[in-house]
Amino acid sequence: MTLQEHEINLMRYFDGEMDSQERKDFQKHLETCETCKKALEEMSALKEVTDSMKIADLPEKVWDKYWDNVYNKLERSVAWFIFIMGTLILNGYWIYRVITDPGLYTIAGLGVVLTLVGFAILALSVLREKLTVNKHDRYISEVKR
Repeated sequence: MTLQEHEINLMRYFDGEMDSQERKDFQKHLETCETCKKALEEMSALKEVTDSMKIADLPEKVWDKYWDNVYNKLERSVAWFIFIMGTLILNGYWIYRVITDPGLYTIAGLGVVLTLVGFAILALSVLREKLTVNKHDRYISEVKR
């Protein structure tokens, strides 16, 4: 077998994707191959460490400072209002079209525009929040690659 095939088998073994016969054969291989045995031990140690890790929440101080800003509070409220109004207009237009079927395309256009503007404002708001979180996230700022 090639080195690449051994690596693939090692991953399959580690992930439990081998049937019983393949597993037995690979266990025999592990008895004779120090490289694969060491790689399996390293993978197991890494899995143990990553399974025990937990993402720390941001300190309340950061969230309090973020939400103290009037713009942040207003931004979400306005965006939700516009989004809801656009949705109501679209739904109202849909109901109206089902009942009467006249050609009032301007109402649908207004609904679509309000829905898209509201969604865009919400998306920007979430993006700004994520950027604020990333500035204060210890993992991102302290880990060097």
